[in-house]
Amino acid sequence: MLITDIKPQARDKNRVSVYIDGKFAFGLIEADRLFYKLEVGKEITREKYDEIINENIYTKAKNKAAGFLGFRMRSAKELRNKLREDFDEEVTERVIELFKGYGYINDLEFAEAFAKDCLNIKKWGTVRIKQELRLKGVSEEYINTALEILENTEDACENIRGLLDRRIKNTPIDLREKQKHFNFLLRRGFKTEDIKKVLEEYC
Repeated sequence: MLITDIKPQARDKNRVSVYIDGKFAFGLIEADRLFYKLEVGKEITREKYDEIINENIYTKAKNKAAGFLGFRMRSAKELRNKLREDFDEEVTERVIELFKGYGYINDLEFAEAFAKDCLNIKKWGTVRIKQELRLKGVSEEYINTALEILENTEDACENIRGLLDRRIKNTPIDLREKQKHFNFLLRRGFKTEDIKKVLEEYC
């Protein structure tokens, strides 16, 4: 395998395109070209070629993960599913372990932040929050820890009252209306006993 040409890339001057036996083989940054000692006219072994290709794929996976995590915190499962769209299991797990090591993936911190946002912004109850965290692949241990923190600092009944105040607006409600509001609050993930307790205040 003979390196027949190395050209700077038009869109990124820091990257070069490497041609082997007259055909485009791969692109990489100039620093990596120097690291691998790639020069026109030089032979490259199959082992070295495979190493460069694998590292290129790994770099692409890291970049995709960084972009995905740039918008908000994610669970390990969410990142894993995203990476599996383009990369195999080995590369996916390698990237996840890397980001865990840097602290960019932490399911406990994710669960706590997600739970607080859902409680304070979306006004969900703990049942709904727990269901959503399970779907995101968070362990029961971390879910329970996150919800314990919320239950120690927040009053679910106050959130229920706030939602009912906006829906009812001080107008009397009959049994049919009561059932409708009950179902609404149940979908929000509040506990049955909390819903019943607050609804009695409005009836």
